[in-house]
Amino acid sequence: MLLAVAAVLVLAGCGGSDKPPPPAPLPPTSAPASIEPSDDDPFATTEPSAQVTEEEDPEPSAAPGDLSDEAQAMLDEAVGTELGALEAAPPAEAAKRRANLEKLPEEPAKVVAALRDYEWYSPQAKALYQKAISS
Repeated sequence: MLLAVAAVLVLAGCGGSDKPPPPAPLPPTSAPASIEPSDDDPFATTEPSAQVTEEEDPEPSAAPGDLSDEAQAMLDEAVGTELGALEAAPPAEAAKRRANLEKLPEEPAKVVAALRDYEWYSPQAKALYQKAISS
């Protein structure tokens, strides 16, 4: 208890004087330096109004053959499920199937077409693929 009282007295100014502590001195003021554009910072400017922000299109138009976000997620999950199931497949078969999956194209419509004739090892992956292409 005595230690707590001593800590309060130390924090209060060692002796409990009634006058408040003097205010902290203010830093010296100077005129703000002019803001010059920098070659390193493409957003640096002398005027805030010169900065332009580009807004994203909230609903970009879908190109023919594009999948919905939900269908794309199911397609990605189907491929991931298949790759996971191949861990239990015989090594030669797994290597062949994995090679086919690794060379899938980037475009979702082309992935769907490439997997149309793929012989799925995992029934769960096949079901996800079927669900993705039917949505």
